[in-house]
Amino acid sequence: MSPGHAHSSKRTRIVLLVAVVVAALVTGLALLPDTFSADADARVTKVSTDGDVGKNLPVTKPEISCADLLQKDFGTLDDAATSVASATVVAKGGANAYEYCDVKGTVAPQIQFEQRLPTQTYRQRYLQEGCGGYCGMVGVSAQPAASTGCAPVTDGSFALGQDNQGHVSTSGTGGGSAEVWATNPQLKVDFGYRSEHAFATAAKAITKAFYGAEPTYSYYDGCSDGGRETLMEVQRYPGDFSAALVGAPAFNQTALNAMQEAYLSTIDFRADGSTILPASKLSTLHEAVIAKCADPKLNNDLIQDPATCAFDPASLKCADSKDSSSCLTAEQADVVRKAYAGVTAPDGTHLYTGGQPYGSEAAWEGLFVPKAGQGQSSVQLYGIGLGFLRWVGKWEADPTLKLDGALFTVDTFKAYQRDVSGIYDATDPDLTKFHEAGGRLIQWHGLTDPNIPPTGTRVYRQAMIDTMGQDKVDDFYRLYLFPGVNHCGGGDGPDSFDLLGKLIDWRETGKVPGAVIASKTSGGTGPGGPAGGQLGGGDTKASASSSAPTVEYTRPVHPYPQLVAYDGSGDKKDAANYRAYTPDKLPDDHYKWAGSFTSGYQEWCDTQDGRSMSCTRHKP
Repeated sequence: MSPGHAHSSKRTRIVLLVAVVVAALVTGLALLPDTFSADADARVTKVSTDGDVGKNLPVTKPEISCADLLQKDFGTLDDAATSVASATVVAKGGANAYEYCDVKGTVAPQIQFEQRLPTQTYRQRYLQEGCGGYCGMVGVSAQPAASTGCAPVTDGSFALGQDNQGHVSTSGTGGGSAEVWATNPQLKVDFGYRSEHAFATAAKAITKAFYGAEPTYSYYDGCSDGGRETLMEVQRYPGDFSAALVGAPAFNQTALNAMQEAYLSTIDFRADGSTILPASKLSTLHEAVIAKCADPKLNNDLIQDPATCAFDPASLKCADSKDSSSCLTAEQADVVRKAYAGVTAPDGTHLYTGGQPYGSEAAWEGLFVPKAGQGQSSVQLYGIGLGFLRWVGKWEADPTLKLDGALFTVDTFKAYQRDVSGIYDATDPDLTKFHEAGGRLIQWHGLTDPNIPPTGTRVYRQAMIDTMGQDKVDDFYRLYLFPGVNHCGGGDGPDSFDLLGKLIDWRETGKVPGAVIASKTSGGTGPGGPAGGQLGGGDTKASASSSAPTVEYTRPVHPYPQLVAYDGSGDKKDAANYRAYTPDKLPDDHYKWAGSFTSGYQEWCDTQDGRSMSCTRHKP
C-alpha cells in the first residue's frame, strides 16, 4: 500500500507497529576559530579564548533548583507532551568545564532527550545539536560541529540539548540493513521531520521553567543527518531558531540513501561476490589524482575545487594488461569511473546530484571498497542503503529485497520519492519565511566528502538563488567549502575551524561573516580535535585535563565562490599570507538529474490510533 504523490485530501496507511531497533551513522567534527581578516597583518595560528562573540548578554541564574524541574508539568505542550525523568546537578571539575543541571526526559511518544542547563554561567542562549546517520541515541557534545574554540559553547554560556529522533538504536554505528523501527509510521515521521521541532518546543519550555524566560537566541548546529535536520527546521519551522549552522547535509535523503549510497556499495563486486578494486590500490590512485589536480596556490597538496579536476583513471592503466600494485586493470578503472560519476540509470540519467569528489579516494576503504579479506556486506554504505531500501524508505517493509544493479532506474527512484520524500527530504529552496524572521544560515561542506558528495550542496545554493534571488540569499546565507576535508571532518585538509562563532556574531551584531581560519592539527586529547565533537552518540564533555592539539598550518576559507592563493611572501603555513580571489569563470551549479529542488512536496502526517497514518500536503 503506497501513497500517491499528488493530492490535497488526506489518506490513510495501515502499518503494524513493531519494536524499535536502529543503527546510527556517527558524525561529528572538531574545528578552530577565526580572527582573520583579509587585510589583517596579525598571524592567526592558535585558538582564541577571549569569548568575545555576539552580544554581551548578562549571566542569568536559575529561579528554581535543578530538582524542582521534576515537579513541573510539561505534559500539555502543543504536539510536544513532555515528561522529565531526571534532573541532577553535575559539578564543575574534571571532565566538566562548568556546573550544569543535567535534564533527561521524553517527548511523546518516545523522543528521548538530554539538556544541559548551566547553573552559574548561562547567558540566554540555547544550542540544539543534530544527530548523525539514522540516529537512535543521545550524545550531547561540549564541542559540537564547526565550533572549535567557540568560547560561548565551552564556557557554559549556552544551554545545550540533543534528542534521539524518536527511536533507540541497538545495532551500532553506520546504519544497518534491518531498521525495524521504521515499520512504525509515527517513528518514521518523528525521524523524518517532527522530532527536532517537538524537542525544540520542549527544550525552550524547560529552559523557561528553570531560568524564568525562554532563550533570547536559539541556534541549531548539525552535520550529516544533523545537517538535514537543520535544513528541515528552517524550511518547515522557520521560527524555531534564530540562526542555524548546517554541515554536509544528507538533505536529499531519498536519493542519497536509496540510490547513491546503495549503488556505490555494489560497484566494486563481481557477480560471484569477489572484489574488483582492492583497498591496497587506493593510495596509488589518490596520489595520482593529487599529482594531477592539486592547486599549487594552496601549498598543501590539496584540490581547491574538485570540479575543475580532469583526472582520467585510464592514466594508471596496467602495461600489457599485467596487474600490479602501482596500476589499474581496465576493470578496476571502470569501478573508479563509476564512483566519480555517481549513480546513473541505464539510460544515463543521474539519480543523484554528483559522484565521488576527486581527492576523496583514500577514504573509500570500508565505505564502499572493502578492507582486505572482507566482502560487500562489510562496507558501510551497504548497510545504510539496504536499510533504507528495505525499511526506512518503505511504508510496508520488504525484508527480502536484494541489493543489485537492477534497482537503479528512474522508475525505482520515483517510486521511493513518491513514498517518502515528503517526510524525509529537506530540499525546499524557498527560505523566505526564515529570512523574514531575521534568520541567518551558514552552510559548509568538505570538498573531499566521500559520504555525501559536496556537489549537492552547491546545487541547493543555486536553487535558493533561482527561487529567492541573489540579493535575498546573500542577505542571510553563506556557504563555505573546505579543501581536503572529508565527511564532517578528517581528511588531508585543515578541518578545525569555528563557524558557530561567526553565526552568532552575524545574528546578534550584524557582523557579516568573511574568511574563516581552518587549521590542520595533530595530537591533543578531548573533543576539540578532528573526529571529536558532535558524533551523534556517546557523551562528550569538555575536560580540564584535555591537551590542545598542535597546529601544523592554517589557511583562510572564504565564502563560496571565492578561492585563496598564496600572496608570494611570508610563511607558507600561515593563513595571514593568503589572499582571496574570485575565479574568472564562475562554475555553473545547475545540475541535470532525475529529481529537483522545489517547494510543495512536503507532507504533514498524524497518527490517530497508533496504527494508521494520515498525511496531507497542507500544513496543519
